[in-house]
Amino acid sequence: MELETKQTRKQRMETVLQETFHPKELLVKDVSLEHAGHPGMTKDSKETHFRIKMVSSVFRGKSTVEQHRTVYEALGSEFKKGLHALEMDLSSPET
Repeated sequence: MELETKQTRKQRMETVLQETFHPKELLVKDVSLEHAGHPGMTKDSKETHFRIKMVSSVFRGKSTVEQHRTVYEALGSEFKKGLHALEMDLSSPET
């Protein structure tokens, strides 16, 4: 019987972002603890809030809104599994 590999949300997000955007730079940071005590957050809330810094040529010529939409689309399945919020610092290599 093959053992199922359990990945953290951070690891899954990094994989999706690497495969989708082929970034020159990628930083994914779990900042969920910064939101402890906020409405909707419980002691069992984990991996709900992330900060992403990514540099990718995919963002070339796109507005900030378009850049954010492409990331939200790529991570759509994570939002369905409990991801609540992303802070994003996105750019293309030229900017």
